Amino acid sequence: MAQSVSNDALWEKLKEIDAKLDKLFEVRDSSFPNRERKEIIPDFSEVKKEIITEIKGNIRILGLSNDSHFDANRKNIQMLNENILNNLKVTTLIRKKQRESVEPQKEDRESRLNFKFFKVKKTSFLITVLGLLVFILTLFCMKQQNDYSLLMNEYYKRIITVREPAGELKEKIENKKGNKAK
Repeated sequence: MAQSVSNDALWEKLKEIDAKLDKLFEVRDSSFPNRERKEIIPDFSEVKKEIITEIKGNIRILGLSNDSHFDANRKNIQMLNENILNNLKVTTLIRKKQRESVEPQKEDRESRLNFKFFKVKKTSFLITVLGLLVFILTLFCMKQQNDYSLLMNEYYKRIITVREPAGELKEKIENKKGNKAK
């Protein structure tokens, strides 16, 4: 049979083992005299001085590196400012030229139709006339399509009315043949 152990029993055993280990550490610590402990501890003052001098050297190297990065960043910022000013000058020149070109010139005067109450550009007038022509042609084509569909509808109605009497005529002929055969 399998033996089962309860959790409480396991915890009790663990507490006993923990207590024994604590006693062993206390015995071991008390067995060394205080004098020997002091002798065992090494003198870290020399190592500490070496570490401090090495850290100071690394800090100096990092400072030089940071200074060079700051100088490069300062140069880049100056170049960016110069580029921005140059772009600003170019855009102001472009805007001046645009303003000058917006004012009506001789070509603009010639490209307009002058009516009594308003002025119209020739190209706008031409586009409007062509648009109206396209609209009228579209309406004409739609009317033609509508007329065609009405004619086809009428044609199909006539075919159906013509076929029905022909079918009735065939039935009468067959009935007469059937009566004669009797």
